[in-house]
Amino acid sequence: MSKQPQRAVTSSELSLLQILWSASRPLNKQEILEKASADEPMFAKNSFHLLANELIAKGYLIPIDNGGMGRKNARRYAPTVSCNEFLALQVFSAETYKPADIPDILTALLDLSPDADMEPVLEGIEQVITKRRHDREAKSSA
Repeated sequence: MSKQPQRAVTSSELSLLQILWSASRPLNKQEILEKASADEPMFAKNSFHLLANELIAKGYLIPIDNGGMGRKNARRYAPTVSCNEFLALQVFSAETYKPADIPDILTALLDLSPDADMEPVLEGIEQVITKRRHDREAKSSA
């Protein structure tokens, strides 16, 4: 995660980000509005550019200019962080957060996921811990 935006987002801004996170590629305004109104409108068409500009200013969104004309070549938008990075940034930016809280946060997440198959989750956590320890040891011996 190269950027670390930490400003809060509105529910409409979060809706726009969720559309982009669910897409496999950057989307243009028309594509975003179509996905937003598929079930029910998440935000007004007239507020799209305001939302996009706010997310750009907050560091969560980047515009990608295709340099062409028309819908197919319109400016596209991509999130700067993944959904999981966003969630982690929300915890990290809380005034009361301390790195020592990580075990309790992890425990709470595991407790909230009782139906999940925990073996792959635990293996993933072990891999992260092993890598962090290896990286720390490599830094200290350098």
